[in-house]
Amino acid sequence: MAPTPDLVREIAAIRRMLADSEPAPVRSSYLADPSQGRPVHQGSTAPALVPEWHQHPSGLLVPASSAQSPAPIDLMAVYLTAEEIFGFVPPSDYTERQLERIPLEDVLRFCAWALTALAMPDASARDVEKTFVNTLMQGPLRDRVLNLLRDDRRRLLVPQAVMLLARTAVHVSPDTVPQGAPKGDLTVALLCNSQSMGHHSESGPTVIADQPGPLGREIIANQHFNHTWSVSGVLARYARRWLELPMEHLSEPGAIDLSQAYEDCTGVRLDDLAAVAGYLWARTTQGHFVLEHAEYSALTLPAERLHRVLSLISNDLPGMREAVRQERPEHRTEWSFDPFQRWPVIRLPQRRLLVLDPRHLVSRAFGWLPILDIRFPPPHHPRPSGHKTLATRAEQTLRRISEVYVSEVLHRITEDASTVRRVYDDAQLKAAYTVKGQRIADAAVDYPGTWIVIEVTTTQLRREAATAVPDESQIKDIDKLIEEVDQINATIDALRQDETALTGISPTHPRRFLPLLVLPEGFPVNPVTLTVIRERARSRGLLQAPDTDPLEIADIEELEMIEGIQEDGGPSLLEILQSKNAGTLRNTGLREHIFYGLNLSPSKPARHAELFATALQPLFEALPRPEPEPPA
Repeated sequence: MAPTPDLVREIAAIRRMLADSEPAPVRSSYLADPSQGRPVHQGSTAPALVPEWHQHPSGLLVPASSAQSPAPIDLMAVYLTAEEIFGFVPPSDYTERQLERIPLEDVLRFCAWALTALAMPDASARDVEKTFVNTLMQGPLRDRVLNLLRDDRRRLLVPQAVMLLARTAVHVSPDTVPQGAPKGDLTVALLCNSQSMGHHSESGPTVIADQPGPLGREIIANQHFNHTWSVSGVLARYARRWLELPMEHLSEPGAIDLSQAYEDCTGVRLDDLAAVAGYLWARTTQGHFVLEHAEYSALTLPAERLHRVLSLISNDLPGMREAVRQERPEHRTEWSFDPFQRWPVIRLPQRRLLVLDPRHLVSRAFGWLPILDIRFPPPHHPRPSGHKTLATRAEQTLRRISEVYVSEVLHRITEDASTVRRVYDDAQLKAAYTVKGQRIADAAVDYPGTWIVIEVTTTQLRREAATAVPDESQIKDIDKLIEEVDQINATIDALRQDETALTGISPTHPRRFLPLLVLPEGFPVNPVTLTVIRERARSRGLLQAPDTDPLEIADIEELEMIEGIQEDGGPSLLEILQSKNAGTLRNTGLREHIFYGLNLSPSKPARHAELFATALQPLFEALPRPEPEPPA
């Protein structure tokens, strides 16, 4: 039966839509795979180039082909300003005018409340901010701020703004205000502080190459200030670096007992510092940032020893005012809070203690900072004979012990390895490569097909670099790291020329080399610093061979994350570094790649539990014992 005219017309229309626009040569030789998501030109089997777009969480629109997520910009948050909240820009002196009508102690309590809430274990910044808004705001203002905070990329409580509020209050807030006088508004003062932050008249290059420029300088200071450590990790490393390893290596030339050196130089026992700081930190985690005298004096430490500890880590209100006023104006930036970091505990009237920020307290007692007490003893304590030499040896011991600790972690990361993969420490590298003048890295890890060559340095950002003082300090600190990169490069050259001298086995295939710089005390790793470091290394011809991957930088906590990942059966150190280099977060820190690139939540290394208990043993011993119950 002949087709109806309507059917003939429909078939012809379908033919025109599917094939009539296709050139004859293509029609006879082109194979197409028609599938969902692969549009073709009408009347053709040729795939269409359709401009598809993807919106990142940051709001940036990018081609769908490059829509891999996340990107570095997606990890950034933006704080709310007073202009967004109130609809106008407040006067520049508004914060100071509010603080002039609020007692200093009230301001410090307000700041401690915010900073302690943000620093609580497992605290959610979003939940803390909602509590803050619901407690201190009402009506249309409350509703407007809560609506703005529905954007996950926005923040209201910014630790930098809170610290700036405390610093400004120390300058301008009175001890008391006249009874009945109108009181300033702390909440609005904080919001106006955020409005004024980050406005600088200085201009400079915004394209990052081998110089960070003003913008890069601010990003470095921002990341340095906001960098957080796991408290349990800090305490575990303290136990190993300050207490155990110095005694295990006491026979080495130049090594000393750090605990004894600390007591000789300060008159304070390191155990007493741990007990008092540990107690204050533990109480802040329970929401008690102000402690009455009866509470902390219940510790079983003799009163004189307790007083000595507090004289090191605390200051009263007049003392804080004097310390802030004595800061050099040219070194005072929006990131400089030296007095609050040196004295994280503030003595209030009636012998009460206020912990302004528990992060500063933990760093002050359990991090690197106790070495500064050895170098700069308190003025009321007589310096021991040969103090300068003793302080130098103490710092050298801590630096050497820090390198040993990194080696321990590397061995744990690879301890389940077979004979084809192992860690070679600096002693083995020096024994293998004995040419005069040969520079050697601290370790090399042998993976199938790849050497990870590692240099460990305890170099840290100087104060000027960490607080964005407008000078060359950041470049000078980065150039110090380039000297360490030179050692990695020299070791790679030695391995490339004669790997057998180290392993005793002839390589069967060409190797790749992955350079890794480990800074135990941390370093702000971001697209700015990585670009500057890599560019300055390139200008010196370092790490430029085709068989060498881009330089990576890690801190000790990131290595311990990988240690925990290994204990859970996760990817190896090499696999993590290689996936970072191939991913969208290649120019961020290693922890960002672990958390957001790999979506991993690393467990703490198993050994941390025992070390954590060791660090807090002085606290356990100083806690008051409960009274025994009378017999029935």
